[in-house]
Amino acid sequence: MTINLKDLFAVTSEMNEKVLLKLLTAIKDGQQKDFDYLKFKQSYKSLCQMGMDESTAAKSAFLTASTMGLTKDKLLNTVQHYKNLLNKEKEQFAVALKNQIANNIDAKALEINRLQERTEENKRKIQQLMDEQIIIESEIAKLRESAELSKSKIEDTRDQFKNTFDILYAEIEEDGSLYDRIL
Repeated sequence: MTINLKDLFAVTSEMNEKVLLKLLTAIKDGQQKDFDYLKFKQSYKSLCQMGMDESTAAKSAFLTASTMGLTKDKLLNTVQHYKNLLNKEKEQFAVALKNQIANNIDAKALEINRLQERTEENKRKIQQLMDEQIIIESEIAKLRESAELSKSKIEDTRDQFKNTFDILYAEIEEDGSLYDRIL
C-alpha cells in the first residue's frame, strides 16, 4: 500500500514547501515495513473521511491493525520512531544553519571588524601625517625667517664693510695723490 505523505498530514499554507518535502522525504526514507504509525494514520484518516467520529475511527483502525500484529506499544514506538526521524532532520538543519551563519554572517562580521580597524588605523596615520605636516611647515617658516635674518645681517655686514672700505680706501688714495703732488 503506497502512502501519499502529503495527503496524510495536515499541510497548511504556513508551511514552507521545500522544507515540507525535505521532512516528508526523511519520513518516507525511514518508513518501516510492518504496520506502523503511518499505515495506522492512513486507515484512521480514511475512516474519518467516511464520516466516523475520531474516537470510533481510531478504535476501528486499531482493531483492524491489531489483526496484523499492531499493539498500542508498537504504535506509540513507531510514533516515536518518526518523531526521532524529524528530530534528526532538525539537528542536521541546525548544523547546516550554524554553518550558514558562520559562513555568511560571522565571516562578514569579522571582515567588517577588520575593515573598521583598518579604517581607524588609517585615520590615526592621517592624523599623524597632518601633525607631522604642521611641524614641518613650522620648521620651514622658522628656517625661512632665520635665512631672511641671516641674509639681512650678511647684507648689512657687507654694506658696512663696503662703506668702511670705500671711505678708508678713498682716504688712502687721496693721501697717495696728495703725497705724489707735494713730494
